Amino acid sequence: MIKQIWFDFGNVFIPVFPNLAQESFENRSVQLTQEEIKLLNNSLETGKLEDLEFFETIASSSKYLKSASSIEKGWNELLGNLTDQTLFLKKLRKKYTLCLVSNTNATHIKTIKKDSGPFLWNNFIKQFEALFLSYEIGHRKPKPAYFKHVLKQMNVNPNAVLFIDDSDENIEAAAKLGIKTLKFNLQEEDLSQKLTAFLAKFN
Repeated sequence: MIKQIWFDFGNVFIPVFPNLAQESFENRSVQLTQEEIKLLNNSLETGKLEDLEFFETIASSSKYLKSASSIEKGWNELLGNLTDQTLFLKKLRKKYTLCLVSNTNATHIKTIKKDSGPFLWNNFIKQFEALFLSYEIGHRKPKPAYFKHVLKQMNVNPNAVLFIDDSDENIEAAAKLGIKTLKFNLQEEDLSQKLTAFLAKFN
């Protein structure tokens, strides 16, 4: 029986476009490879690297010595607009405990919060019993340590959890721990329709 639903953030509630950040870095003549930026991002999203250090490191690789603030602006271009799923989440809360489980960083959270405005952001966030943001807890999906941390903090057995994410890698890692999973991408599907149908079929 499902007792808790854990939602990823990117491409579940907010569309993300990594190619736009990549293009912005190319336009700013950043010389780091995609793999090098990925490694830096992994450190950023697990709290091992401060946001400013992340932007300064990337900026220092630019042919034209771009500022950290210019790199930050380009980094944020991958973010779309937060979708308003408040009513649907309120309905789910009557039966399930909801958590937000995300690989993210302080800059993106700050930007989403600002762009969404206090009304939408606050109403969205308060629908969740807890937020497990990778840069705050020091673990990142798909590492088993991430899921085990959330399971422990939420005091729940894996088979009582439904995890929703857009990444095959993350879905597979959670499933190996006995967590029920549902792959979803808001750029392709409707959350309320897909999740409602899944829960009805499952129950």
